[in-house]
Amino acid sequence: MITSQTLQETVMNREQIKNEIQKLWDTVERMGVSDLYAFLEDSDFFEAPCSTEYHLCYPGGLAEHSLNVFNLLKEKTQRYNCGGVSNDTMIICALGHDLCKVNFYAKGTKNVKEDGRWITKEVYKVNDQFPIGHGEKSVSILQDYISLTEEEKLAIRWHMVSFDPGIHFNYPSGFPFRTATNKYPLVTLLFTADYEASQIIEAK
Repeated sequence: MITSQTLQETVMNREQIKNEIQKLWDTVERMGVSDLYAFLEDSDFFEAPCSTEYHLCYPGGLAEHSLNVFNLLKEKTQRYNCGGVSNDTMIICALGHDLCKVNFYAKGTKNVKEDGRWITKEVYKVNDQFPIGHGEKSVSILQDYISLTEEEKLAIRWHMVSFDPGIHFNYPSGFPFRTATNKYPLVTLLFTADYEASQIIEAK
């Protein structure tokens, strides 16, 4: 049962997440980062779910997931001694990898069967206003405000590697993905951090 105390704790947790994310963006030394953060505050980034049903499907889920990915990415980068990955790059890639989900979900309803009877349930539905692709869209949004390195572009582009069509074959995505992972360890570090966050930390 959701009590008023539970709701208050949830709000407090969401505020803590927002504060942590703001502190991280404040450390990034990249021209335009203040405009990027203003965009996040004006958008639904801190209120949006992370998915329609799979993980963190509740208000604030997107921000929570982004912070989870940053913490995992930082840990993995240190563990594997990837000293060439800067703190700015980790923040940009982890907190920016899913900007494709900003202003992406809309509330709707769905008829579902529970306890033998049909009920109308409130759900999130996809309303993609800029259908350019997943990682591609995040790269595009980020570049509206800040410049990205080649390493950052490739890591963000390929962070959903497991679900890209053709990834297990040479065409269309196999060759560029493998080339990217061979060129930059960050590509592997980000997509594994993202997958581990969604499948382990955030699993139902």
